[in-house]
Amino acid sequence: MAEWRRPPWGWADLVVAALIYLFACAAGWVLAAFVPEYEGLVREPGQARYLPVAYAIAWFGIVVTLMVVPLWMFQARGLGQRAWPTALVAFPLLALSWVLGLLAAMIAISV
Repeated sequence: MAEWRRPPWGWADLVVAALIYLFACAAGWVLAAFVPEYEGLVREPGQARYLPVAYAIAWFGIVVTLMVVPLWMFQARGLGQRAWPTALVAFPLLALSWVLGLLAAMIAISV
């Protein structure tokens, strides 16, 4: 068996993956709390009319990330791989969701 393809750790792998996922949930909660801060980009009162679209994009991405990552973790376990590296994927996806919402807010404000 190749060195990079070691068998999973068993239950310890799932415990580590669950802890990483809990940290990802906390990070998602913090990022979701910062989504309304997009309103700081508004300089004139009429510019905020499309901002709810940006909020929806960011919150949708955060929610979908936190719903899909556990499914990917169990799929990795089913394929005989470790689950904790899959759990780490949640952090860049959460950041991407927040940044996509920010970019949508920038576009919404410029319209």
